[in-house]
Amino acid sequence: MESWSPSGLPTAPQLQWGSHLAHFFASGDELHDLLIPYFKAGLENNERCLWVTGEAFDAERARSSLRAAVPDLDGRERAGQIEIVDGDEWYAAGQKIEPQELVNGLLQREQDALALGYDGLRTNGNCAWAREQWADFLNYETLVQSAVRGRRMICLCSYCTEELRNGAQLEVMERHDLTVPSLPRALRQHGANGAAILVDGLRAVPQAPEVQRLRDELARQKRVFDLAMTASDMGTWRYTLADNICVYDENAQRLYGLTEARFLHDDEGVKSKFHPDDLELMWARVAKALDLESDGRYDVEYRVKQFDGSWRWLSAWGLVEFEGEGSDRKPTAIAGASRDLTQRKQAEEQQRLLLDELNHRVKNTLATVQAITTQTLRTARDLPSAREAVERRIHSMARAHDLLTSRSWKGANMTDVVARALEAFTPTQVQVSGESVELSSRHTLALSLALHELATNATKYGALSCSGGSVNLAWSVRDGKLRIDWKENGGPPVTPPTQQGFGTRLLEVLLSRDLGGSMKLQYNVAGVRCSVVVAL
Repeated sequence: MESWSPSGLPTAPQLQWGSHLAHFFASGDELHDLLIPYFKAGLENNERCLWVTGEAFDAERARSSLRAAVPDLDGRERAGQIEIVDGDEWYAAGQKIEPQELVNGLLQREQDALALGYDGLRTNGNCAWAREQWADFLNYETLVQSAVRGRRMICLCSYCTEELRNGAQLEVMERHDLTVPSLPRALRQHGANGAAILVDGLRAVPQAPEVQRLRDELARQKRVFDLAMTASDMGTWRYTLADNICVYDENAQRLYGLTEARFLHDDEGVKSKFHPDDLELMWARVAKALDLESDGRYDVEYRVKQFDGSWRWLSAWGLVEFEGEGSDRKPTAIAGASRDLTQRKQAEEQQRLLLDELNHRVKNTLATVQAITTQTLRTARDLPSAREAVERRIHSMARAHDLLTSRSWKGANMTDVVARALEAFTPTQVQVSGESVELSSRHTLALSLALHELATNATKYGALSCSGGSVNLAWSVRDGKLRIDWKENGGPPVTPPTQQGFGTRLLEVLLSRDLGGSMKLQYNVAGVRCSVVVAL
């Protein structure tokens, strides 16, 4: 037997057996112009036909219009070749749809058709379901899509565009092999040659230029939409209240860490997927959106668990779908989209931590500046010398800050700290040796000031005050502790001070308060010795 059957449609001259087609229409006239030739071709091709009618093109009008094209329709109907059924009766309007029972009825009709000598079964159902039946109806379409494969069946499902909510057309297209367009008015009036919009690997035949242009434009728009959603880390979803199920597109499945489109929002499912700290806010926003007095807008941010157990921040927003008017008005679903906020949330957290750290550092810096200023003024001989000392010490802090800023305040290497702290003194008289040691920002600031004080004292009173003097600065790390040794040689004879100066007190405060370390300062006749030990 042939694998193709004449369709009677200018836009699709041949239809393949085992096909499940979708058709979107805006008026009863469009149904008339497509379905009359569709069923006429089936009857003339020795096929058994089932026509489930809807409000836009009811059973009485369907029978009358088809009779005008098929004069012996009444005889064919009595013989059982065609069955014209009211949609409310077929889909049990106002009752729960039983998808598997409906599919079983179609399969039985195909078997009966073949047993009676017909070439196959041709069907159409045009938008006779009720809104509250939508979820079960989609399940029915999924079952039909699987059931017709390899059978002598051609099932054409017509959907009124005005009855479909946002995003429903995509749900319909996902459950059908191909979409048959309604004829443009000009083609309905004058006729044209061509074929339907064919997808999912079905064999294409020559297409009318008008239809091809429409197909190309729709395909282009879908590609642009898909690319935009992927590029912006967004996905779409629809949550229906009747069955408590949310259906996610592929992008949304990736964002939510799901392996299939349908997700049951019961207590167990929600608690396994959404962060417990975000559940109260999420349900509060849902309740607010579903309030009949609200604008129906839903907007929330929450965390969802991924396959590896990590959490992804998402922003979800949508609009509630209401049906009925006045006291009969009630919410039925929420349709919307979600976007990945993880990077933004991480950046916000990093910024918060940086601000907290900056605030802490500013307070510490101001406290240090205040201590330097107070103690310098207290021990200074006169204002000019006090001003000079304050400026030198603050300038030393500034150089340490510059070093840290160049490394985004992630600390510094000991070699760079030493070079920056001593660059204002006589570098040729200072011998430096030590291994590479990475210091924290806290260590960098404290050790910079400590080295500056040692170098200042050596310049004023010690080895760096004369050309023959020298300083040996060495450091090493052992058992997680940094040891620094400062040794002066060749300078004037050293006399221990009669009282502790500010520089010495500053060294002790910096090393003990900021680093939890210790310092040993010796005034040997040959030169000052200073040993510092701090934990890294």
